[in-house]
Amino acid sequence: MALTRSVGIRLPISEIRNGTYIETSGQWESNYIESEKYGKITRVVLYGIISSKYTNLVKEFSAYTIDDLTEEVRVVGFKGMSKIMNEFEKDDIVLIIGKVKKDKENEIYISPEIIKNVSIDNMILNTIENF
Repeated sequence: MALTRSVGIRLPISEIRNGTYIETSGQWESNYIESEKYGKITRVVLYGIISSKYTNLVKEFSAYTIDDLTEEVRVVGFKGMSKIMNEFEKDDIVLIIGKVKKDKENEIYISPEIIKNVSIDNMILNTIENF
């Protein structure tokens, strides 16, 4: 059986917050958010501003809160991704591609695969295109 990577969906964070988190039982099937507008969401493409940042270098853990003007969501990275996340600062405008996850407290967060700085123009264009 060939595994395929799910497509990242570019959407506002409010769609993640308003959707229903579905946990799958299959070993090879990812958990996902069910959205009325976007359907099944496992990977996301988000533009946002880092509104807060937490780093624990000893435990190799980093977390951001990003805001896209519709809602906020946490972005959490461990080990190697934590080191990459440390290169970004509060108030940076970023593009994040990652998987939708849920923690032990049932909070939705994004596990990033790619993070990069973008211009305010990219974020504004994304906001306009998503409405």
